[in-house]
Amino acid sequence: MFTMSLRHVCLAAALLLAPLAHADDVPDFSQGFTGGGARLNLPAGNWHERNDAVARAAEGAQAATAPRGVNTAGGYTLGAGDKVKMTVFGEDDLSGEFEVDGTGMLALPLIGELHVGGMTPRGAEQAIADRLSQGYLVNPRVNLEVMNFRPFFILGEVNKPGSYPYVNDMTVISAVALAGGYTARAATGHVFVKRAADAARREVELPEDAKIFPGDIIRVDERFF
Repeated sequence: MFTMSLRHVCLAAALLLAPLAHADDVPDFSQGFTGGGARLNLPAGNWHERNDAVARAAEGAQAATAPRGVNTAGGYTLGAGDKVKMTVFGEDDLSGEFEVDGTGMLALPLIGELHVGGMTPRGAEQAIADRLSQGYLVNPRVNLEVMNFRPFFILGEVNKPGSYPYVNDMTVISAVALAGGYTARAATGHVFVKRAADAARREVELPEDAKIFPGDIIRVDERFF
């Protein structure tokens, strides 16, 4: 019978205090992002079918997002599913909270749709200000803050494959604990991650203490003995 290490048990216990997203609440990104209300109807009690559904959703999410997700060298870049708070100083009617859609667009008051996928928040601020200055406002000042980062995905040999909210300093092992821990079939030393930041969408093997970023896809391999 599979036994979790003491470190894994402690991590799992600590994470029980955080809000969890159940596997049945995985957004349906198979056709791209369609808004916060979209959900996958995952088969209850069928682990294999749930895993397949999560895999399709995860691949759809990365494919629908701009080529870059998180630039670990130059800072966070925006992607589909991020929720941002925009403040246009002195213009309350233009300020508010908005979500980046599946094509990397923000639908904003007055100026309409603007592509921000792959931009840093500071770059998006400048792009919005530039658009507002084109016949709308004089010297607009814009601030953009990421309120909720897009989720990460985890599948393979974990007990609750699915999409989970990203939190700061997330690691591979804390993501596994959030997903209910390893199954008895898991090859615990073989965890693979497909970075949202990687335009080539390559899958690389990472240690358990490696950092996870919004939009990443984690896959726990199966052992064969």
